Amino acid sequence: MIIDSHAHVSDAKFDVDREDVLKRAFDAGVNTIFEIACEVPVWDKALELSKRDNIYVSFGIHPHEAAKANAVDFEKLEKLLGEKKAIAVGEIGLDYYYDLSPRQIQREILLKQLDIAVKHNKPVIIHCRSAYEEILTILKNYKPLPKGVIHCYSGTPEQAAEFVEMGFLLGICGPVTFPKSDKLRQVVAQTHISKLLSETDCPYLAPQAYRGKRNEPAYVVETVKEIAAVKKISFDEAAEIMAANAVQLMGLK
Repeated sequence: MIIDSHAHVSDAKFDVDREDVLKRAFDAGVNTIFEIACEVPVWDKALELSKRDNIYVSFGIHPHEAAKANAVDFEKLEKLLGEKKAIAVGEIGLDYYYDLSPRQIQREILLKQLDIAVKHNKPVIIHCRSAYEEILTILKNYKPLPKGVIHCYSGTPEQAAEFVEMGFLLGICGPVTFPKSDKLRQVVAQTHISKLLSETDCPYLAPQAYRGKRNEPAYVVETVKEIAAVKKISFDEAAEIMAANAVQLMGLK
């Protein structure tokens, strides 16, 4: 089993060939996809996508969208979390690289969604860019802390160890295959594979073999290959363990 635990197949970049993209994924052995709907306008589209076999969905408000969030959105978010295949709240978090929403509002919307995740007993999918120390501080002080994953991990090995100590998993994306990603490979090397998930974040961050092209779920195979190489285990073992990690985190059968 191979799981792409973080995809955005609802993105408009897949409108022209979504069916082909899904077929290529399943042909490549990616038999489960976690669709991440983190913008209010795509929630319904992602919900419809999750009606297919082996596609599950997470709903949340991305930090880029934080300034747009309102009470109606949160009411709908809570309703969507009651859907049969809704597995998590996310992606949510902080993005101080682009600062598309004011930082204080990003923090407020993050905390609001952590509250919702706890209320509905859902894990969280955390987005963090250029804000790792602040995310660590927020999560260390938040009680009770939900389960979750730090999506597309790009922090330091030391920060990675802190997240794992708190019980979080680390999502590893295509950049682990980049020639200059020694720090990320160090994170993979030091982190027990029971704490790792394989992700694409498609249509973004295509692995080295497809760099510069639109990413898609089938390409998560390249990420699994690299993780297996770093961990010095077989591809099948790496895929199986990370799939089991994803299943357990999301409370799936």
